[in-house]
Amino acid sequence: MKNVVLFGAGQVGTMVSRLLGSGFAISCFADNREGKWGSFIAGIPVVSPEESLLFAPECYCLCVMDEERASQMETQLRELGFDGEIFQAGALRAFDARVATMRLLAEQIHEKNIPGDVAELGVFRGDFAVLINAAFPDRTIHLFDTFEGFPSEDIQIEFDHGLSEAKAGDFSETARDIVEKRLQNREKALFYKGYFPSTFQACMAKEFAFVSIDADLYAPTAAALPLFWERLSPGGVLLVHDVNSLQYTGAGKAVKEFCLEEGILPVPVCDLHGSVLLRKEWKA
Repeated sequence: MKNVVLFGAGQVGTMVSRLLGSGFAISCFADNREGKWGSFIAGIPVVSPEESLLFAPECYCLCVMDEERASQMETQLRELGFDGEIFQAGALRAFDARVATMRLLAEQIHEKNIPGDVAELGVFRGDFAVLINAAFPDRTIHLFDTFEGFPSEDIQIEFDHGLSEAKAGDFSETARDIVEKRLQNREKALFYKGYFPSTFQACMAKEFAFVSIDADLYAPTAAALPLFWERLSPGGVLLVHDVNSLQYTGAGKAVKEFCLEEGILPVPVCDLHGSVLLRKEWKA
């Protein structure tokens, strides 16, 4: 078993601490932010990079997704005198728990003949929509996005409640055409461009078996949960992204409020962004 230090005590580091297998023993988190030193994450201490060397680590995991930042962190460790193994948390992307969970759910939904279409709110460039479309080739997929980035009215709510540092127009580097060209079964796709929940009006009479909610922000997530939940088939699933995110806390706030009101216990998914499952009761 290797003694590892997780360099980066943020969102990625927190999730990596849960994802690493039995071949690693986590001794501590290292972080450059002095305000984090002396705190604990899941019982694991957070210390300075210099102090982390006192734990005699055999390897470091760089818990950031940005390649430039990871390179800077590796240089920092080498300058501190560490000459052992250094690897990046980005390698974990090759095995995505959220994608695997969606595919397993698709198999089960088909096996149990759970009726309904599929959908995604928060499409961006279609990375996850492409996979949903492939996993449910026989189902219509409804894709909701502004395709212009975060709306200013939703950002104002984030600012007023201190939920994130998101800015209007973030994630605007996309377009419907970009997504549509990537879909394997594009004839099954319907697009709803514009502000959510206004764009949901055309789906009021629809039934859903699987829905991905990846809107990041509080307002669209809070609006989406009751709309999709009411139309979810027994045995159907909402897969909500960023619920345990430190970057976008609004999604988690919306889910917490909704689940408290509905008496639902969300099931966590151990991906890098802390997704959860909400499933309608099903009887054989």
